[in-house]
Amino acid sequence: MATHLAPTLHRLDAPAARILPRPAQVGRDALYLLTGLPAGIVTFTVLMTGLALAAGLLVTVLGVPVLLGTLYAMRAIGDVERRRAAWLLGTPVTRRDRRWSGGLWRRTMSACADGGAWRDATWSLILLPIGIAGFTAVVALWSAALGLLTSPLWYWSLPQNDPQDVAVLRFLDSHALTPSLARVGAGLLLIGVAAWCCRGLSVGTARAARALLQN
Repeated sequence: MATHLAPTLHRLDAPAARILPRPAQVGRDALYLLTGLPAGIVTFTVLMTGLALAAGLLVTVLGVPVLLGTLYAMRAIGDVERRRAAWLLGTPVTRRDRRWSGGLWRRTMSACADGGAWRDATWSLILLPIGIAGFTAVVALWSAALGLLTSPLWYWSLPQNDPQDVAVLRFLDSHALTPSLARVGAGLLLIGVAAWCCRGLSVGTARAARALLQN
């Protein structure tokens, strides 16, 4: 009987811990999403600059080393993104050791024929819009949540608007006790929304990276 009850008791205790992700996990999710934007800017810039320069120089022999260098850069960026995804997911994201050997021309052809290199390039291309979305979500959600939660500490310094304003504006602008407590309550609720939204966005992004980059 006790053996059958133990899992049930464990499940009863678990929901309290799952109301919010752990603070360390919340911070990890936010950091992963925040760094996605600068990473996306770097990867997009390197990829587009390298491919455009290589295409422009293909009429000369200089286009070949530029293309090869760009694909090496994509491999290095892919390795960084694999480590970022593994750090968030807690599981390795690996790639096979694919050697591009031989002379310049043969090495470039091997790189161009390597599907993994182009998957790295694809992730470098789409990371920018993904990074913009993640960065915007983190900043907007956590700014609103923490702003409302801490509003009693600083809201008194803001001017109070016309009492004839609509109810929403009175809620946001009033210095009275009841609206102030309501704002704190809304901030507490929004903290949960922010934590779980960022959890979903970060895990979704990391899993997308793993699906594309692991090989």
